[in-house]
Amino acid sequence: MIRRLLLVAALLAPLPAIAQSETRLRLSESASATVQPDEAVASLRIEARAATAAEAQEQVNRRMAAALATARGVQGVRATTGHYAARADRDKQEFVAQQSLNLRGPEAVVALVGQLQAAGLLLDNISWQLTEAAQRQGRDEATRLAIRAVQERGAAIGRDLGLRVTALRDLYVEAAPEARPMMAARAMAAPTAPSVTAEEITVTARVTADLLLRR
Repeated sequence: MIRRLLLVAALLAPLPAIAQSETRLRLSESASATVQPDEAVASLRIEARAATAAEAQEQVNRRMAAALATARGVQGVRATTGHYAARADRDKQEFVAQQSLNLRGPEAVVALVGQLQAAGLLLDNISWQLTEAAQRQGRDEATRLAIRAVQERGAAIGRDLGLRVTALRDLYVEAAPEARPMMAARAMAAPTAPSVTAEEITVTARVTADLLLRR
């Protein structure tokens, strides 16, 4: 008898409120931030010609040692050597040796390039780029702007549907700088520093998010 009464009471009790329905909305937005390049990168080349390979290489070695000493005397500049080669020029019946010198650092690199050109080095290319810290700054700013765009668009769509955003479940972020060489030069030799303008570099972030909407 008691069991029957309990069963009747359970049947007569008000039903629990139906769980509030949710709408999941996936959005993607992109945003960009501009960052001033803060690192100059240059590649120069030493080339020597002589009657023998040994003599040509000795000239390259001696001039490279002097160039490295000059470069490493400039604060903040990182200097490394690159490709080294020697070959016979049969037309001129002589040997040619060459080696590249790579420079990376602050704006002082530009003046250093002019100094090394005056010493006989050939400029292959020079450009501006972002250091890791500057790239991170640009990515963070672009990401913040993209997230804000997702939030604002989600809120606008929710209003159109008579809903409101209650949660952000998943967030995917992609960000990268746009490669933009600022200057390139080939086999240049000049007694003064090259003119290189540092144009701002754009960093773009794309954010995809899953938003939950409810009434």
